[in-house]
This record gives sequence, C-alpha cells and structure tokens, in this order.
Amino acid sequence: MKKNVLFSIYIGILILFFICTINITGCSQRERIIKIGSQSVLTGDYKNYGQEQLVSINIAARELAPVRIAGFDYKISIVSKDDEGNAEKSYLVSQEMAQENVSGVIGSSFNATTKAALPIYQEYNIPMITPGAAGNDLEKTGSNFFRVIINNNQVVENTANFIINNYKPKKMVIINTNSEYSLNFTDYLEKTLLSISSQKINIFKKYTIKPESEDYKLLAENLLIDDCDLIFFCGDYQALAKVISVARETGVLSNFLTEKMGMDEGISQLADAKSLEGLTAIVPDPPSIAMFSEDPKAVEFWRKFKDTAPQIKGVEVKEPGKFAPYAYDAFYVLIEAMKKANSILPEDYIDVLRSISFDGVTGHIEFDSNGNLKNPQSTVFIMKNGTWIRFQK
Repeated sequence: MKKNVLFSIYIGILILFFICTINITGCSQRERIIKIGSQSVLTGDYKNYGQEQLVSINIAARELAPVRIAGFDYKISIVSKDDEGNAEKSYLVSQEMAQENVSGVIGSSFNATTKAALPIYQEYNIPMITPGAAGNDLEKTGSNFFRVIINNNQVVENTANFIINNYKPKKMVIINTNSEYSLNFTDYLEKTLLSISSQKINIFKKYTIKPESEDYKLLAENLLIDDCDLIFFCGDYQALAKVISVARETGVLSNFLTEKMGMDEGISQLADAKSLEGLTAIVPDPPSIAMFSEDPKAVEFWRKFKDTAPQIKGVEVKEPGKFAPYAYDAFYVLIEAMKKANSILPEDYIDVLRSISFDGVTGHIEFDSNGNLKNPQSTVFIMKNGTWIRFQK
C-alpha cells in the first residue's frame, strides 16, 4: 500500500513537471505580433482609395514578415478599419485603433479624416503616416504626424522653382479659373515667386476667368497686348484648351505653363497640335511613378499589385491608383524604424522614424521637423507633336 502511494506521488510529480515544461516552452515560443493599423475610406464613392491602400500594405506585410526585432521574429497583423471618409467616424476609428494597441497607423485617405484622428494618436503617441492627405495644416496637430506625399504648399513651391530656374521670366501673367483650388494655388505661387527669386519677376497681370461664360477672344487680345514671357494657367484642361487655341490664333507667342489639372491627354482632342506645341505642365508626382515611368521598382510594384489584388477579400480594384505606392512605402518606413530601434513600441521607435532615410518606390523618403517629406520631387511634361512627353532641360 505504501509503495503504491509513493508510486502515485512519483507519477504525479512527473506529470506536474511535464505540464510545467510544456507551459514554459509555450511561453518562450509564444507568437509575437506587430499590429499595424490601416485607416482609410472603404465604402462609398471613394472606396477605391482605401482598397488600394489595403492591397499595397498587404504586399508590404507579406514581403517583410517575419520581422526580426531584438532577436525575435514577429508576424505582422493588419488592423483595417473604415472611417467612411467621415471626420466623426474617423475620430471613433482612431479610438478603436488605440484600444487595439496598434504600433503605428497608415492613413487616412483625406485631410479632414486625418486631422480628426490625429489628436487620439497624439495622445497615445502612435505614429500616423498618411499616403494621401496633402493639406497644409495637418502637421500642426502633433509630433506623431508624418506623410510620404508632397503637401499642397510644396507643390506650388516646386512650380515656382521651375519657373525661376527654367524660364527666368521678366514679365509674367497668371490666370486662374475662380475655383477655390485655382485661387489658392495662384495666390501662393505669386507670394512664393516674389519671396524666393533673387531676380526681378514682374507678375504683370492676374486674370480670373469664368470658363463657362468667358470671352476668350477678348482675353486673347489682352494677352497679346501684355506681351509677356510666360503665361501660367491654373485650371482644368478644357478651359486651358480654349485659352491656348484662341491665344495662338490671335498671335500670342508667350510660353504656356500649367499644373496637374491642365495636364490631361484629352487636351489633344480639344486643341490642335500646333497650338499645343511647347505647352508645359508640372505635376506633383515624383519621376519614379509619374506617367511614362519605366523605373524598375515602380514596374515591379505594379505587377505585384495586379497579382495581389484578387487575393484580398472585399477588394474590387485591379490596378494601383495614385496613392497606392505611397501606402506601400509608408508601411516599409514604419517597419524600418522599428527594426532600427529594436522595438515595436511607439515610444521607442518614433524618434528613429523622425530621422529615417529610406529609398522606396516613390523615391527618397526623409521627414522634416513637421513630419513633411523633405525635398519632394515633381515631374515636368511638355507637349510635342500633340503628345505629352517627359521634359528634358
């Protein structure tokens, strides 16, 4: 009887030891996960923006995982939430993301939704990198804000620098189409030209036109009298086609420069090649991903996107849109900062993120003290024989 009791105790100890060993081993080998938030618009008229972001960061996550940090391998979990493109919903989404302990957030799709979410991410010190919001006031909301896309002011500043470096106009005319975008762009362009130019640029006249009711003949006659070196037009390509066609018919020989709204392949259907010859456009896309790009990274990203999109549940987009490569780069930048800091905790890696230097699909990425992209590039195109081509100085 005594032997049986001792044997039972011995077996019990062995079982207990075995269970403890399993538990210890399980703890030492427990799954380590980095949670990255994806906040975007996934429903409504602009759902393609969110879907493109989701596909792009899934590509990046698959390429990067497992991530080796501080001697451990981490899986990546994407926490995707739809803010519906609505500021109030965006604020709620940011609270949910914080409660789920995400290490960083990619998003949001718009200025208003990004601005609404930032205070919560600032409170929890969670970095937020936007791949699409270009508003000028976003960086004022906190030190946890970053963006991998050129902001609105930088778009205009690049335009001003191109004008100064390539045209050196002594006499210039600016035309806007009375929209909020066009008025803001041309107002800031005028201020920027006057503030950064060491040479005298005479902004001779500013015209505000109403495309639907404008007397284009009278405008053209005034431009002929102005006899300027450069005419900068900010507005859609349909209005630009009318302005430039009538101007050339009237004898205006000035150079014409426009921006992203004026650059459209459809302009060749509205104006003849002779009138359009030499028309130049500067757009806020870096050369690596702008139209006609043959950059190997961009070509490879396009291929990977096409292959991956059908695999992501709920995604309808088939090809990458404008903001897709920025979302891809943003994801890489977040993980790169964690690897360099040897930590997935925001308080540990956020300073590394501020000083990151990374070459992605969209070009070189560094942030200034406000979280904006340092020295963002634009791309210039010129009309030759009725076709847009890359501008060569």
